[in-house]
Amino acid sequence: MIKQIDHAAIVVSDMDRAFEFYSGVLGLDVILDGRKSGEQKKSFLGAKKQVILALTEDKNRTSADTASVEGVNHIAFLVGDLEKSSRLLKERGVSFIEEKKDSDGKITAYHFLDPDGLELEICAASENEVPQY
Repeated sequence: MIKQIDHAAIVVSDMDRAFEFYSGVLGLDVILDGRKSGEQKKSFLGAKKQVILALTEDKNRTSADTASVEGVNHIAFLVGDLEKSSRLLKERGVSFIEEKKDSDGKITAYHFLDPDGLELEICAASENEVPQY
């Protein structure tokens, strides 16, 4: 029945800061900017007109002061060129907290945190049926 994830919906403590990170640093396209839509701000970001993230602002949300965001281990983004993407993120000030390697020692994924402390991953397509976790 289910074929793939359509999008991830996350709560952010500051929509402007989230836009700066997800659009400015990660390069996601703004599909719908809901920052001016009243009390509950909802925005959608993605690539090639496909929503990847739905953002909802909650100013009362606990931010990056905590060790981890509860209920979500991480969100993984598939990239075409892992090394190029990792270099670009480093140039944009992203610090990686973990590198995943295959049995040959080749890096297969990089983990990092968003401004609210949510763990994110960039990874390359894998032949494995189950992703490296």
